Amino acid sequence: MIVAIVGLSTLLAYESAATFQSSPLVSSTPSVNYGYYISSENITVVTYSYEPSGSPYNGLHIYVNSQNDTSYPLVSNNAGFANVTMPYNQTSKQPLSFNYTYNIFGRTISVPKTQIAVNPLIMFSGYTIVPRLVDNHNTSNFGFQVLYVGANGSKAPLTHISVATYQQGETSSEVVSNATYSTNVSGFSVINVFPKIPDHLYNQTFGLAVISNGQNVTTSGPYAFPLGRLSTYSPMTQERLQTLVFSGIGPILGFLIPILGVFAAYLTYGKDRTTGVLESVLKRPVTRQGLISSRFVANSVSIVASVIVSMIFADLIIMHYFSLGLSTYFSLFFIWTYIVEGLSFLALIYMFAHVVKSQGALLGVSIAVFVVMALFWSIIPFTILAALNIAPASSTYIFASVVFNYASPSGYSSLVQFLFTNHIGLLSTLSANPAAYAVTEPLLIAAGILWIAVPFGIAYYLSKKYD
Repeated sequence: MIVAIVGLSTLLAYESAATFQSSPLVSSTPSVNYGYYISSENITVVTYSYEPSGSPYNGLHIYVNSQNDTSYPLVSNNAGFANVTMPYNQTSKQPLSFNYTYNIFGRTISVPKTQIAVNPLIMFSGYTIVPRLVDNHNTSNFGFQVLYVGANGSKAPLTHISVATYQQGETSSEVVSNATYSTNVSGFSVINVFPKIPDHLYNQTFGLAVISNGQNVTTSGPYAFPLGRLSTYSPMTQERLQTLVFSGIGPILGFLIPILGVFAAYLTYGKDRTTGVLESVLKRPVTRQGLISSRFVANSVSIVASVIVSMIFADLIIMHYFSLGLSTYFSLFFIWTYIVEGLSFLALIYMFAHVVKSQGALLGVSIAVFVVMALFWSIIPFTILAALNIAPASSTYIFASVVFNYASPSGYSSLVQFLFTNHIGLLSTLSANPAAYAVTEPLLIAAGILWIAVPFGIAYYLSKKYD
């Protein structure tokens, strides 16, 4: 059982740390960027199909619609490009447009038409910027795409790209002067840029300047092109680590430690007590009080060791993944929490061993104690409060939840979680000030001591008085 507790808690700590991320979910929906160049009475529309990361999307079906509504079907190639040349009347007010379709899970998705912005006085589109590309190597980071279509489809000249923290109204020259990232590139048709941002600037918004021949060539004119935030990353904190521990290894310890306490008490003391085996032991030079104390201490050592070793392995895994360990104060309180739960159930079964008279009755009581006070205790108050129509967000509901948690050793971990995270409830969804509901360090420590001392004290008294 001890090996199972340590092994499973370590496995869950590993899984929680390895899968924990603040990165957004990335869709697989393709997108299309475009440009154009005009030659004589024709226009060539250049489309680039790309993944959310900016990588080329092969096989996208694109339909470019001319001024007279003739549809030209295209399919993007391995590089993501698909071009079409069609007649173009520079004096006509009829717009060009395109739409595209793609398949996902065997279903064809059709994207509505998008109007193609063409300035008949400008013979090629030049630079087109697309923000919010997702970095495949770290999906909490964003970048941007620069597509260039020059005269007759030529590639980009020497281009200076600068990124800096940005406030609305700042010019491109200010971005260049204050750049946190800059690069010079040339000869490209499309380029995806993921700037390296210093850690202390993760929460800032950024602007972009694209300079060619001394001028900012983005659509924002003399002003910087707004990129927004380039990262959703937020630094790991003790509060987030504590929440991770409570949601990761907390449930498995809250399930297995009471089992260890219940069955250790039954198998090493209660069973012998109800079957008369202790009587043969008492023929040796040992008192009843010495016997109950020594066995309780031996059982306690196994529970304490299980919790401590589990916490050590969990902390090592967390340190490996986040380069930040749990605080000593939290670690000690967390260890104390599950020691209290284990020793409380241990003491309860010791107590009932002196109340019931048969082995079968004690086994039934032991199972009932675990099922009611450990397995289903979190559901019982939820059910009762729901039946009484008490609003889940009300102070009455929170107060009742605290009372129920104080009333069972299995609720002790919920109270400690409330103390550290300010959240309580069946799924820890209610937020409140724990001190306002009598959840403080001194009260929790006192409650933990009482849950261990009272049932064991009763068992000790009964063994001395009536055995």
